[in-house]
Amino acid sequence: MTTRTRAGDLIPVEDRLRWMLVCRAGLAVAVLGSWYAAVEPRGSVLSWLVTPTAWLAGTALSVFAVRGGRRFARFALTVTLLGDGVLLGAAWWALGALQGSAGYLVVLHAVAVTLLASFRTGVKLAVWHSVIAVLFLEATAAGMLGAAAPVPATALSVYLAALWTSVLGTASFAAMNERELRRRRYDSEVLREFALRVAAAQDPASVAVALAAFARDELLCARCVVVGYLRDSANEELDRGLAVVIDGERAPTIHRLSGGPPARSLVRVAADEQVTLLRSRLGGADGWLAEALPEARDLVVIPFVLDQVVGALVLEAAGGRSRRIERRLVGTAEQATTHASIALERAVLTDRLRAASQTDGLTRVANRRRLDEVLVAELNRARSGGRELAVLMIDLDHFKKLNDTFGHLVGDEVLRQVAGVIRESCPEPSLVARYGGEEFVVVLSGVDITAALTTAERIRMGIVGAPTATPATASIGVAVHPAHGDDAATLLAAADAALYQAKAGGRNRVVAARSAAALPGERVAASDVPVH
Repeated sequence: MTTRTRAGDLIPVEDRLRWMLVCRAGLAVAVLGSWYAAVEPRGSVLSWLVTPTAWLAGTALSVFAVRGGRRFARFALTVTLLGDGVLLGAAWWALGALQGSAGYLVVLHAVAVTLLASFRTGVKLAVWHSVIAVLFLEATAAGMLGAAAPVPATALSVYLAALWTSVLGTASFAAMNERELRRRRYDSEVLREFALRVAAAQDPASVAVALAAFARDELLCARCVVVGYLRDSANEELDRGLAVVIDGERAPTIHRLSGGPPARSLVRVAADEQVTLLRSRLGGADGWLAEALPEARDLVVIPFVLDQVVGALVLEAAGGRSRRIERRLVGTAEQATTHASIALERAVLTDRLRAASQTDGLTRVANRRRLDEVLVAELNRARSGGRELAVLMIDLDHFKKLNDTFGHLVGDEVLRQVAGVIRESCPEPSLVARYGGEEFVVVLSGVDITAALTTAERIRMGIVGAPTATPATASIGVAVHPAHGDDAATLLAAADAALYQAKAGGRNRVVAARSAAALPGERVAASDVPVH
């Protein structure tokens, strides 16, 4: 699991140590310059040359504190800043205290710490500078640092007011900036995690659920809907799609949709204009969406339009009308929608490519490769569960003559229409596949011989009564597992033998396989009793 950076870690401690060392060097030079320019400074030349230089050299070692770990580095930063306060306090006293110019350096140091370290550290250092100033003045008043002198209360108040006004003003702006940086850092991290999560999703529904959950958990919306429709690249019309609805803490619900959104719905308008819409409520044209989000208020509709999919994230802001929708949340939602739409596009394209590799291009039923995979898998499942499985071998009668008479275009149209009849006549779960030429195979799971023969007869009658380009009939062979075979090759051979028997018996009939025993290269014997 990825660990997000904490809010206080926006600036590494190592960087703070380095920046404060640079600031300290500038202050040391300023202190020496102020002492040199002073009329009657306290202390000897040697002490003021040695002390700032030695302090600067000693604190330079603090940059290596990071090697001792984060806690030790923070301790080093705290100690060096406290030492800065003592050094500046001594310079402030030596250069005339409240009447000297070193007070500006103290204020400058506190402001620099507020900006370079953190606004909290700057406020704490202002307290430290204030304490040191009072201590030096009280020590002077007590005669501990030379001739006794009273504490000028007015001048001290002005000095402290200037110090605190500068620090608190800087801290306020720094706090606002830091808060914004924290938000952006957090948003960046959650978006990165979300992008990785949806990139790993394998199907469109998983992507849509992830986007809806992100809107609820990270954008704090009350309710949300992710709507996505497949696009038919041939005619650019909206096709079937799905919708994921999340209402509060309830589990997401997935709905399958047919057709596209209404012409004047918010989803369609946002997709057509390709802009984010902010609406106070849903209109009367939104239909299904209004049912999914009853009495919705303060809506954000973020569309996505790509080559394979078109849709939108529709979210309702938490708190209803009283809550203003933040632009930052809208921006984060737009970025998350972009990540999700790209993942959704990829998942849809992958599904379509997978389906294309397993689908016959003419009839739109499964191809031979898909048939082989499903039949082996279903046989394994039937063996482990002790269930039956039926295979129907279907062949159009006199199809070569049909092609020769009416042409291959008419023959192709008949194949498409017959494939549709077979699909509509088969119960679920079942697989309809084109076996080759004018032959089709149907795999029926959990079906015994009686139900298989009933389905086969329904298919035969459906083909006879279908409004095909030219009248067509079909012969059908039926075999079941385990009676007619325990593996795919034997079962297909049994159904093929039954089909051969149906053709030999006059065509346009259904025949059941008789036995699974057959020599290699021979057809399995089939029952000669036709089913009409």
